[in-house]
Amino acid sequence: MLLERLFVLLLLVVVSHQNGGGCLPLSVDLLTKKLGNGFIPQHMSMDQNFDGNHPLQYNQHGICSSKLVFDQFPDSYFPRFIRHVKCDSEEDKCMTGKSCQTVDAYINILEKKATIFCDDDGYEQWTTVSLKIGAGCECAVETF
Repeated sequence: MLLERLFVLLLLVVVSHQNGGGCLPLSVDLLTKKLGNGFIPQHMSMDQNFDGNHPLQYNQHGICSSKLVFDQFPDSYFPRFIRHVKCDSEEDKCMTGKSCQTVDAYINILEKKATIFCDDDGYEQWTTVSLKIGAGCECAVETF
């Protein structure tokens, strides 16, 4: 009985701390560290100002032209701004039996967990999610 009361008291203290003070937000540096080698400056930015030292190469002319696409995510994602490449038109015929198709790639980003519980250090909880982006455009055999 005493053990049960101690457990309930401990649970109340933890929940009241987390509800009252909330979890500490992770800084950009800590989020970048959490993402590790997955932070790709050519594709990712915190503030829409992509690093000019890391241009994103893409084919603007030729048999299958491509374009830059900019995606913005809510505050619950890190990084919030992603740029990638996709075909100008997926329906363009480039050769007999072939069409322009976006080449897919996958990157990791972070998503803030929707929970009242903090991590062991008192910070917000974030999890890694995979995101499909366009990495280019190529003339490929049509798939039906």
